[in-house]
Amino acid sequence: MRIILSICVIIAFSSESLAQYWFGPKIGVSYIDHVYQDKTYEKDSFNVDNDINMQFGFALSYTATDMYAVYGEIVYERVGKSLTDKETDGDKVTASMTNHFISVPIMLRVTLGTVPFHYYVNGGPRLSYWLGGKGEHDLESFAEFPPVSDEDGNALPVEYKLAFNSDNSSPGDFRTAFVSEPNRLQFGLTLGGGMLFDLASGGRLMLDFRYTWVHSNLATNTSRDTNLIRGSSGDADFYRENLEYYNNIATVGVAYLFSYSSQLKRKGKSTNKESNKKKKK
Repeated sequence: MRIILSICVIIAFSSESLAQYWFGPKIGVSYIDHVYQDKTYEKDSFNVDNDINMQFGFALSYTATDMYAVYGEIVYERVGKSLTDKETDGDKVTASMTNHFISVPIMLRVTLGTVPFHYYVNGGPRLSYWLGGKGEHDLESFAEFPPVSDEDGNALPVEYKLAFNSDNSSPGDFRTAFVSEPNRLQFGLTLGGGMLFDLASGGRLMLDFRYTWVHSNLATNTSRDTNLIRGSSGDADFYRENLEYYNNIATVGVAYLFSYSSQLKRKGKSTNKESNKKKKK
């Protein structure tokens, strides 16, 4: 990772005279796989579905030469998870969770091809910040001790919001799931490639494919209050979410990029200065 970042910095400062910037909005669709530290969790206890979700944000490319560039993004990402328990002797559980992240990948890009079609490969580190989340779960025991019910007294699934501080938690709080030891800053590695199409308008259309390996678990399970949801009978009925997992993410994205050239801007200033000199004479 240090090598990639060092190369990006060298490129950014070594070719300023040829610098061209491409920037614009980006949207994408992600396929997300949840990888648990406990390998028996999905094998013996729960069926955990992979997730298809979305991202959107802003892309920026610093092109030092026709071949080399530093590319980065700041994007909002949604990551969902749903699970059902397998046939066991315990309480039947159905649960879902949606988490929200701000992610910043920074990559070294190598571009080949000629106008109007280019293709590229890129890779580099990715940092994400966990903003928060919400979810819903339904336990078999809620039928007897419903934390939430309808007008007829029938149990309803419990909807909750995540909180990262359990200091003010109470046994009767069914609407908050506490994460005592979250890894809110997540680290990952991104690799991928794609295509660039030069448009008559002067912009570029980018079609991007990438895969991200996230190396940080969402949280630890060492605390008793970790994502703890209590039933109406207090500590006798509760569901504790397993948060010791990370996500591998495959993404397809599209961006529209505008261009800005520092070299052309300087030429424009020089031309203006010459024109002013002639007028003074």
